[in-house]
Amino acid sequence: MIINRDNLRKNKFVKSIKKFSNSNFVARIVIASSIWLFALIPTWFYFLARWLIDPLGFWQELALLCIFGFLVGWFQVVLVFFGLALTFIAVFEDL
Repeated sequence: MIINRDNLRKNKFVKSIKKFSNSNFVARIVIASSIWLFALIPTWFYFLARWLIDPLGFWQELALLCIFGFLVGWFQVVLVFFGLALTFIAVFEDL
């Protein structure tokens, strides 16, 4: 999957993030933090499931990790790439 920076810059949502983030430094920090809280949702689901299931041994831990790695691991990778792109645009580029 290729992320085209020109198309990403033309997106209305990205333009609104850039406009808000150019207002001050605290806004940039808030935007970057909220992007990463959203991008790490599959990881939070894994931790919640691990807490609820409470695996006892090595094999249960390994099975849970493999199941969640297979089910939501790919989605986590996609969200990390989009999170990196949006964070770079919001924090480091000027409008």
